[in-house]
Amino acid sequence: MADDKTKRGSPDSKRLNKSEPYEMAYAKSKRAKTSTAKTSAKSAAKKSAKKATGTASPRSSSTTRAKSASPAMKRTNAAPAAKKSRTTTRATPKPPKAEKTAENTAPKTMREADAVDLLTDDHLEVGALFKQYEKLAKKEAPADQRRTLAQTICDMLKTHTTIEEEVFYPAARRAGIDADLLDEADIEHASAKDLIAQIEGGDPDGDHYDAKVKVLGEYITHHVVEEHTEMFPECRRSAMDLVGLRGEMEARKLSLAPDEGKQASDSEAVNDNRGKPTGILASLFSKA
Repeated sequence: MADDKTKRGSPDSKRLNKSEPYEMAYAKSKRAKTSTAKTSAKSAAKKSAKKATGTASPRSSSTTRAKSASPAMKRTNAAPAAKKSRTTTRATPKPPKAEKTAENTAPKTMREADAVDLLTDDHLEVGALFKQYEKLAKKEAPADQRRTLAQTICDMLKTHTTIEEEVFYPAARRAGIDADLLDEADIEHASAKDLIAQIEGGDPDGDHYDAKVKVLGEYITHHVVEEHTEMFPECRRSAMDLVGLRGEMEARKLSLAPDEGKQASDSEAVNDNRGKPTGILASLFSKA
């Protein structure tokens, strides 16, 4: 009967192949123990060397941490994932807006012509005359030709400022339009009238005549743009009767005409075309 050592710890008990001779199984077991002892000795020597130097190779330390850490610890101690960088695309810059002019700031016309349309039509017409004068000045046109055109511009501006000051601006004040806008417009009219007087009394062949007409055109353009962008929109949002106000302004405009015969015929035309656009705006309405 075999003893406990033979039963449990002997090479014979560890044999997988029972037909293998006992001697061979014993030799294999001995070699295995020897290699295990050598491996243990080597690992112990490495550990002692690491303790002595105080440094550990990155590979061995990472391997030890990986073996010792449980899956739960790995998840807890894992470094946070790097956030995906958002790529921001800069929008294509828009081209700069065109310089404000009387043409590109003119209020959009309404189906029924009103006082704003009448004033806007005057603005566009006088702007075209200023451009025509600029061409004559560059060509050094005769003095009589330049004086005639300059006088036409001055007459038109005087009539225009009169109907604004006597009819339109007072109605705007009664409707509660910004008083500062109206006060500034009055001052700008006064400055324009002073320059108009200098042009009317000047000599086309004299110094600064063409320059005065050019400066008047720039001054009027600035005034017109402010009316188009600030005053007129506010007037159309108000409770002003702009359609009825147009008829009153047209009547006053005709009364300022120098030709009495033309005044009578034009007054009949106004009665027939009351509420219809005239001048430059008429072409716009005919296409609508």
